[in-house]
Amino acid sequence: MIKAVLFDMDGVMFDTEKLMKQGWEKACRQMGFTLTEEHFKYMRGSSRARSTQLFEQWFGKRISYDKGRAIRTQYVNDYIAKNSVPVKEGLKELLQFLKEQRIPAAVATSTPRIQAEHYWELAGIAQFLTASVCGDEVKNSKPDPEIFLTAARKLKVSPGSCLVLEDSINGLKAACAAGAVSCMVPDLTPYTDDLAPVCSHVCASLLEVPGLILDSRSEEGCL
Repeated sequence: MIKAVLFDMDGVMFDTEKLMKQGWEKACRQMGFTLTEEHFKYMRGSSRARSTQLFEQWFGKRISYDKGRAIRTQYVNDYIAKNSVPVKEGLKELLQFLKEQRIPAAVATSTPRIQAEHYWELAGIAQFLTASVCGDEVKNSKPDPEIFLTAARKLKVSPGSCLVLEDSINGLKAACAAGAVSCMVPDLTPYTDDLAPVCSHVCASLLEVPGLILDSRSEEGCL
């Protein structure tokens, strides 16, 4: 039975992966390099340290990850300052459902806490969150399971009783390694059959997640 829900943030709760990609595309134009969709796929859900290592593998010392990230971050910050944080379809409905069902919700994001909390406040959802773990509070980033194991421990539930909502391959791998029930809510990375080993369920949007939870409870009751 699902006893808790662990949310990735960017691309799941908020439509910010799109903004980050646009920011990186701006950095590419200004700095004279190229990031393909394959590059973005490996970066999504990763920490700053891991993405820095990826840049070194791809570009050596020719391109500064920190400089590119600064351009990307400024682009995202400027957009959110003007338009607020874009909330994903079904987020508030799902959080309300979890509150009514007394299912705790936690965020497990690679984003640093100061930025993540700012987004929660802008979106007006902080009161729905029972716990949170941010990227600057764990040693190992996704696809390592540490962030989800830490979130489950904060909620005092077993990882196997947690439903993890993710949009990235790194996040799905981390959820699977944690022993959690993984659910992909596709954003910029589409679901493909090769993800089946690390993806227990797929929901087109957050609006489908309450049905998934209710179905899991019905199946449990039939055993």
